[in-house]
Amino acid sequence: MMIKDLINFPVITDKVTWEVRQVLRDIGQKPKPHFLLRMKLSGTYFEQRALEPYVTVGKVRSLFVEFSQDGLNAKAYFDQPLPDGGVIEFGYGNDALLQVKRHFSTDEVKVLDPKLLGEKKIMFMERFFPGTGRE
Repeated sequence: MMIKDLINFPVITDKVTWEVRQVLRDIGQKPKPHFLLRMKLSGTYFEQRALEPYVTVGKVRSLFVEFSQDGLNAKAYFDQPLPDGGVIEFGYGNDALLQVKRHFSTDEVKVLDPKLLGEKKIMFMERFFPGTGRE
């Protein structure tokens, strides 16, 4: 008997919580900061596996996911807008293991203070919050 015969995946849980903030992060070989949304999941143990981990919000899939050293949180990075009210799922490869009961809300995103980003006005926030005036 396989474990999939015993448990229906994804497991829907209210034990896993999330928080989202805007971050600047270097990606790739050249040190050029990219404007991303970072979703931190916590409330369970996140195990490093051979398959690539992912988080989805609605139909938007994370660029990559990093685990804390103790495995108690996972940080997923997105370069696209996340749909308000989107279902949040965590999994490996193409298999969703967890579904967070509390859906995503754009109102809960912690935004960067544009004054801290230097003299140049960075207009990336419009990409994540089109038509909301958040810039």
